[in-house]
Amino acid sequence: MFKERLTVNTIATTQGSKVRRTAVAALLIAGFALTSTTASFAADTAATKGDRVAARTAYQAQITAFKAAEAARHTAADAAHATIDAARVTLKAALAAAKTPAAKTAAKAAFEVARKAALATIPVKPVKPVKPAILVKATPAVTPAS
Repeated sequence: MFKERLTVNTIATTQGSKVRRTAVAALLIAGFALTSTTASFAADTAATKGDRVAARTAYQAQITAFKAAEAARHTAADAAHATIDAARVTLKAALAAAKTPAAKTAAKAAFEVARKAALATIPVKPVKPVKPAILVKATPAVTPAS
């Protein structure tokens, strides 16, 4: 198929006398601007894609570290609860053997010290990483019904 190069004169002659030359020239300029912005759009898209890949890789590394910290916290919490359970058994035995109120108070105080020490070994709950804005999918704006 033969493609004719569009110029102001050829468009004006094909459209007839109703079309102004300035309007046609503006359309041609807009077309040339569109082709020049298409190349920059492709470059911007490639750069954005690279940014997304880098952000996704960093986010996945943060998620992996978060999951490892959460697993370590669960392990420490299980060990602490086992220690508290053992201290509770010792408390019950001490309370059963205690004859005086002072001995019972001392057994309860010893249990509380052991419980607080065991709970102090549990690390703080890790904070889940926030997804980077470049990876969050945009939700379309709600348009009112007409």
